Amino acid sequence: MKVLVMEKNLIMLSRIKNSLSGHEVSSNAEYSGEDVVFINVEAFPVDKIRELKAKGAKVIAYCSHKNVELQLEARSAGADLVVPNSQVVDAGRILDGLKP
Repeated sequence: MKVLVMEKNLIMLSRIKNSLSGHEVSSNAEYSGEDVVFINVEAFPVDKIRELKAKGAKVIAYCSHKNVELQLEARSAGADLVVPNSQVVDAGRILDGLKP
């Protein structure tokens, strides 16, 4: 599966990418047809979710578990799934749970 990870924190990016072995992973700020996009909504605007959904991507948004308002905004913007940072580091398991 092609996966885009939109994350500015290099340590978090590394942890997410390590959990996605077996997938084709890119990590830039621009969507180029990937199947799934993981987006840190504390680092990128929530409106980016709408753009990604309009292009046909499945979107998994994540942020701090304490940032409930931002989680709600991400859901309202159309994210397929919203998870806390503590869960996104196991991105491979999250992908396994996504419906095709």
